[in-house]
Amino acid sequence: MSFALAPPPFRPAWHYWRGLLQPGWSPYGNTARLIRREAASADSETLWLKPFERLQGWQPGQHLSFGFELDGRRFQRSFTLTSLPGQREIAITVRKVAGGRFADWLSEAREGARLQISEPWGGMAFEMPDAPQRMLMAAGSGITAAIAQVRAAAERGQLAGLSLAYWVRERAEACFVEELRTLQARFPDFQFRLFLTGEAPAAAHEAEGRLDEATLAALPGSPQGAEVLACGPTGFVARVEALLREAAARIATESFTPPVLRVPDVPAAAVQLTLLKSGRTLSIPTDTPLLAALEAAGLRPEHGCRQGLCGRCTCAKASGVHVDLRDDSAHPEASTSLKLCVSAARTDLAIDL
Repeated sequence: MSFALAPPPFRPAWHYWRGLLQPGWSPYGNTARLIRREAASADSETLWLKPFERLQGWQPGQHLSFGFELDGRRFQRSFTLTSLPGQREIAITVRKVAGGRFADWLSEAREGARLQISEPWGGMAFEMPDAPQRMLMAAGSGITAAIAQVRAAAERGQLAGLSLAYWVRERAEACFVEELRTLQARFPDFQFRLFLTGEAPAAAHEAEGRLDEATLAALPGSPQGAEVLACGPTGFVARVEALLREAAARIATESFTPPVLRVPDVPAAAVQLTLLKSGRTLSIPTDTPLLAALEAAGLRPEHGCRQGLCGRCTCAKASGVHVDLRDDSAHPEASTSLKLCVSAARTDLAIDL
C-alpha cells in the first residue's frame, strides 16, 4: 500500500517540506529530541535531550516548558534544567508520578521522541558574593534547582562556603547523592546533608527529621548572615522563610506546588470574552481561570507553568474587569500584563488574542 505525501492544509507548504528535510524543525518554536534516559532514584529519572536550535543565554536552575501529545491531546509541563549552560545537550530530572500525564507520555516515549520546548525562564540565583555562607535548601523535586547551582559552582571552582540541606522521605527517593558525596570529598569546604523524614539515618551525611526548630542545629551550614535559596513544596519554603528570616541576609524561594487560586466572592455568571486578534467572542464563566475557559472552548493559547510565574500566557487587556485569583484583587484598568492562568473575568473582557 502506498500513500501520497501532501502538505497539511493548515500551514504553508514550505513549512511541511522543511519539516521533512530537517526533522525536528517546527514553525511553532524549538523542539528537543530524547537521546537517552538514566535512573536518578527509585522514582525519578534524568532525560537527556538535544534541542534542534541550541539554547542561548540561560542561567543554571532556569526552567523549560515542554509540550507533548497524549491520546490526541496536547499538554505542557515545566521542569528545571539540571544541565549547565554551554552544553549542547540539556537534561531534566523527572519524578515518575503514577497517573501523571507526563509520566504516561514518558512510559511510551522512545529514543528519538520529540518535545516542543520553550525558551528558558525563571529560576533562582545567588546575588550576594560577600555573604559568609551560601545555603541551598531543597525538599523532594526541589533538588533539581539546587543541583544546578551546585554543578555551576563546582565548574567555577567556587564551592567554598556553599552548603546543601536536602529533605526526602526515604533515601531511595534521593537524587544525585553519590555525586554530592563525591563533591564533598573533593571539596572539603562544600557541606552536604541528607535529611530523612521516614527512615533513621545510617551514614555520616544523613540526619533525621523535618525542617523545624529542632533540626536547625543539624543544618550543614550556618544561616547567620547567609544567602539562602530554597525550593520545594509550598509548606517547606514557608518554613524556611519563617525559621531563617531573622538570621539570613537574603532568602529566595521557589515552590513547585501550584498556588491556591481563590474562587471569586461573587456568584458565578456568564460574561463575554472578545478575542481581538481573531475576532471571536466567547461566553465564559466568571469562576474559571481564563486559560482553562479558553481551553474548554477548544483554543490552545501559549502557556507554561500555569502558576503565574513564567509569563508565557501574559497578554494585553483592552477593556473590562478581571480578578487575580491568587489574592482576589480586582483590576478594572487596561493592562499589558494579564496572566491567563491566574486571572478570571469579572465583567465582559476584550483581550489581545
